Amino acid sequence: MASPNRIIVPMTWRYWLGFFCLCALMGISHELAHHAAGFAICGDWGYKTFNSFALAAGCKEAHPDTYWLATLAGPVLFNYVPMWIGFFLMMRPAAGARLFGLSLVFSTIPIMRIVFSALGANDEPWMVRHLFGKDPVAFWLMNVAIWALTFPPLILAWRRMGNRFRFGVYLLFFVGVPAFVFVFVGLFLEKLILEDVILSGTLWGMPYLVLLAELLAYVGYWRLRQRLWMPVDSVMPR
Repeated sequence: MASPNRIIVPMTWRYWLGFFCLCALMGISHELAHHAAGFAICGDWGYKTFNSFALAAGCKEAHPDTYWLATLAGPVLFNYVPMWIGFFLMMRPAAGARLFGLSLVFSTIPIMRIVFSALGANDEPWMVRHLFGKDPVAFWLMNVAIWALTFPPLILAWRRMGNRFRFGVYLLFFVGVPAFVFVFVGLFLEKLILEDVILSGTLWGMPYLVLLAELLAYVGYWRLRQRLWMPVDSVMPR
């Protein structure tokens, strides 16, 4: 049995499918935040897929001082803010809130922020280069800031997890499901749009396949959302 401060993550297909849908929603919404912020700045829609976005033509020239804020919107609104909401949920006494908080932290796919930023391939390194040029001090200060934002929720998630094989479950959260989301949503579905031209027509600058995937992810999450609030001791048999 888990200690009073820990929760046991359900190893059921309903929980993990709900978690996958939440991950997909967070990832797609990350790009949607870029896209919507771009519209607010530029006054017109750009173009976005599952893992990239482009501002409307002429926006950079028309708004040279603010266009970069569209890049900031994605990680702030759908990575760091949800991660810290999850952190504070894990501090609550209710076991269901702690489980959802843990799920929310990992649904932001923090490994992408940590690893890809260190490799210079994320939104944050792009903003550092835009604001400070190729300054190594600014680059590593950015990484330190990312570690300061991501490590406390990840450490608390480890401390809250009470599963018998905690290390394996943690790796599934931290690496396994994010890798599947990245391959399936970020690569496979992206290829269907860009190379196979499947449902590639756009509405408000978004391919129909992206809109369909977001709708399905939302429906899946809505149907299974209660499972993300039910630790093993709370799950009702079916």
